[in-house]
Amino acid sequence: MENEIKEMFGVILNKLGNIEVRLDRIESRMGRLESKMNSLEIRMDHLESRQDETYLVVKAIEHSNQVHRAEIDNLRHSVANVEGTLSTIGEVITKRKAI
Repeated sequence: MENEIKEMFGVILNKLGNIEVRLDRIESRMGRLESKMNSLEIRMDHLESRQDETYLVVKAIEHSNQVHRAEIDNLRHSVANVEGTLSTIGEVITKRKAI
């Protein structure tokens, strides 16, 4: 009977030892996973930072385009004004020649 009990305790201790080894492996894997997660978080932070920078650059380009369009519209208005003035001067000259 004692031998059987000793044998059962031996089997139990052996099983517990196997469980402990498995838990150590799991803990090791968890440590590697945590390290990878930290690495991914850092990369995500960098990506978010780049995305913010890209957004700011796009907004600056958009503003520059709007300013450029406004300047072109102003130039068109000025050219139309000069054309009108030259046309009027031309008409006056033509009328004076006719006289």
